Amino acid sequence: MVQRHSRIAQMKITRQKQNSDAAAWRDWHILTVAEAGFSMLDIYGRHQNQVGTEVIQRFADRVNETNEAGSLHPAAPISAVPRRYFRAPDTISDPDALNDFKSHLRHFLSANESTVRAKRVLIDFHVSSAPVPDRYLDATE
Repeated sequence: MVQRHSRIAQMKITRQKQNSDAAAWRDWHILTVAEAGFSMLDIYGRHQNQVGTEVIQRFADRVNETNEAGSLHPAAPISAVPRRYFRAPDTISDPDALNDFKSHLRHFLSANESTVRAKRVLIDFHVSSAPVPDRYLDATE
């Protein structure tokens, strides 16, 4: 396990290698990618929190169509950012896309501070077996 710690506001950030044990992430608020189907949103939503497939699909569609981060809170401890950052090839080197992505993170952190109030947050942005691009990991930290 590789760990790196930093302090942002009052938050301790730890980077870990992937852990597929869903039980390890119970009682955490999940921030993931708005992608329904065979995805992390589906795993955390349907398998871990018993959220229906239709609810997950509508949630992912809403986040992606509005291009705004969203949350299933209080129904489930899950929030998501639009999938375009991880699936659209034109966002790979676009500085405006990175700035937009950072604004979604700030929105999530603000919503967590004011409404969700999760004490522990798992950020899981992987959408395939490929590693999450470093630019998004660095922006998140």
